[in-house]
Amino acid sequence: MFDFGSRVVKDLSESEKRDVASLIDSCGLSFEEGAERTVLVEDSDGGLAATASLFGNVIRMVAVSSDHQEAGLSAVAISCLLTVARAGGQSHLFVFTKPEMAGRFASLGFRNIAETPGVSLLEIGEPGAAAYRKYLAGFRAALGNDASRRGAVVVNCNPFTLGHRFLIERALERCDVLYVIVVEADMSIFSFEDRFAMVKSGTANLNVAGAADRLAVIGSGEYAVSSATFPTYFLKERAPLLVAEQQARLDVNLFLRLFVPSLGVKARFVGTEPLSELTAVYNRTMREALPPGGVEVVEVERAVTPKGDVISASEARAKLSSGEVNDIGDYLPDSTIKYLREKLSYSL
Repeated sequence: MFDFGSRVVKDLSESEKRDVASLIDSCGLSFEEGAERTVLVEDSDGGLAATASLFGNVIRMVAVSSDHQEAGLSAVAISCLLTVARAGGQSHLFVFTKPEMAGRFASLGFRNIAETPGVSLLEIGEPGAAAYRKYLAGFRAALGNDASRRGAVVVNCNPFTLGHRFLIERALERCDVLYVIVVEADMSIFSFEDRFAMVKSGTANLNVAGAADRLAVIGSGEYAVSSATFPTYFLKERAPLLVAEQQARLDVNLFLRLFVPSLGVKARFVGTEPLSELTAVYNRTMREALPPGGVEVVEVERAVTPKGDVISASEARAKLSSGEVNDIGDYLPDSTIKYLREKLSYSL
């Protein structure tokens, strides 16, 4: 019978990192840098028997040695991280794991909220998905429950551009009601608070009849394009595309399970993607996964500048960063320029 001990490490030594990476790889997972805490569960000889790591409020890289699959060590590792997280004031956590391991976490209080053939996403603590459903229901009620065609766009808006405004106007022209869901994860240049404010001001005077009464701007919580559902989205060119595709499918499945029934969404609108391979993967995943769930995917041709360049938030950020802003009005609406000047002290 093995005796096991566990310890929580903030910064892995090189040898510890090699051991964790080796165990993770043997379980068909990918080692990720940047963990805030890692649990090492070791046998009596000091060999690594199980591990799990905490990234923000997301537990990932849960792995158990093939020699110790029946010893309940995944629960030991997870319990250690729950203790650490709660001591730090975190009451709501996710675990990102393989489907065959998901059932083991039920005894710890985890709830399965989305899954694909390769990945399961579970949560524990409050406020959770049930509370978020109530939040969404309030927006549906505010815009009336009798609308026959309800659409949604999910946007990061880092910052809000004329391209975002164009997409939202084209979507609203084809809907009775449109929900603009703003990614809440603070992993962008501009904070969620600033991005949300830019979206609100940028959609206040759309060139669509009755827009003010037919549109709602909603925070995504942690349930759309977040560090839990789609962490590689924020890595862009550095993201492994196979991993990104798996996470994109998880994110889309959660959209089907949570947003679609709560808001009554029948169509999701996206811009065509000529620039980012990762975003193109996300669009393709939506085209494959949403229609079987009763949601039409409508791709809108991207807006362009007077010179014919695709309007993108990344290009707008590059101009803001370099100070080459003579043509910034070709990329950003007046509302965003005003916000950047008055609230964030940009010289525009």
